[in-house]
Amino acid sequence: MDLTFTEAAKERVARYLSPDKKIILDYDDGVGPFSKLGDCSLAANYKLIFVDKDADLPDFDAHFPSNLGDVYYKGFDAPQYTDGMELRFNPTYFVMSLTSPHGVLTDSVEILDVTEPVNANANATQGGTTHDC
Repeated sequence: MDLTFTEAAKERVARYLSPDKKIILDYDDGVGPFSKLGDCSLAANYKLIFVDKDADLPDFDAHFPSNLGDVYYKGFDAPQYTDGMELRFNPTYFVMSLTSPHGVLTDSVEILDVTEPVNANANATQGGTTHDC
């Protein structure tokens, strides 16, 4: 698996990038501190989350390479991902889509910048986050 941020996507997330942060791609399946859904909806909900590089997030136990560095994800969500994925920013609609060679995984990836310590046992987004659609 691998992920490429297009030039427009790199510009869009540049303000969140820092040597002190790591990147998480979260498929909202009801597990982990960033999950709000976890229901039986058929909607695909992905979040691109920037957290402190030392945050203890045991659910995010796997990673794949990207042109911005490693991207962490929940290992059991591997079937949601594939080789050749791209994050594309559409400035007209101000949305970030996640695509693969097989099609569009989602038209709207949320961006979260988490500045507060994360409680790995919580099941909702913590305070101290900046939400950016």
